[in-house]
Amino acid sequence: MILIADSGSTKCDWHLYDEKNNKVFQKRTIGINPMILSDAEIRLILQLVKVDIPLEVSRVEFYCAGGSHEESKHRLVGLFHECFSRAKILIEDDLEMAVKCIKGGVGVLCILGTGSNSCFFDGTNLHKRLPDLGYQVMDEGSGNYYGRELLRSYAYGYMPDELKENFEHTYNLQTNAILKELYNGENPSSYLANFAQFLIQYQEHVFIKRLIKKGLDKVFGHVLGPYHSEMKKHPIYFVGSIAFFLQNVIREEAYKRGYTTLYFIRKPIEHIVNDF
Repeated sequence: MILIADSGSTKCDWHLYDEKNNKVFQKRTIGINPMILSDAEIRLILQLVKVDIPLEVSRVEFYCAGGSHEESKHRLVGLFHECFSRAKILIEDDLEMAVKCIKGGVGVLCILGTGSNSCFFDGTNLHKRLPDLGYQVMDEGSGNYYGRELLRSYAYGYMPDELKENFEHTYNLQTNAILKELYNGENPSSYLANFAQFLIQYQEHVFIKRLIKKGLDKVFGHVLGPYHSEMKKHPIYFVGSIAFFLQNVIREEAYKRGYTTLYFIRKPIEHIVNDF
């Protein structure tokens, strides 16, 4: 049995396949980001998954934000072996999962989920030209970026009144509650990303439209900037829930820049090639 997981900082999708590549089980848990969660927290999530799998797992493929760091890989391999002792463990970052979605094609990939990431895949090799410095420094256009911008607009008082009222009804905006999540919470990036649901819901509002476009300027300028020449020749694949739900405005902004071959993938794990 092959267990494949695609994890962001907010949620993780688990799919189990039999020897004929038939999916026999799936589950969603909270996300596993090794840069954020402790060993104990990760163990608990893995145990919640294992209890639902009655058969022996021979291989685990785990794709996550932060999975490219050698220290994180080594740590995750050890934790997975505790639960799946006889399985071969493969740990990769979220871009490797995204690359599987395009089935050997050539293109630029841009992840816009809880966080953001990008690369160019030439059909054989993945080329990544930006460092991973996390949500506090990078991640433009992601869920946590937009959540932060919404929260700022509310805190500074320039969110329009009609949006402010709905925002207050939707979230607990007590100062102490916000500070607790941002500075003592288990997953601050996921907490911020939750506010992006509001942005998606009200994306037709003129204020939200401006906020979205400002973020997309940074996506095309910074997140995708290093792949400008490749984007002129090859498709762009936008991956993740933020990209999927904002695809109309992403298309509009891409077309303005001369990029017309675009694809959107909400859940990469639903599109992978099972070549095991």
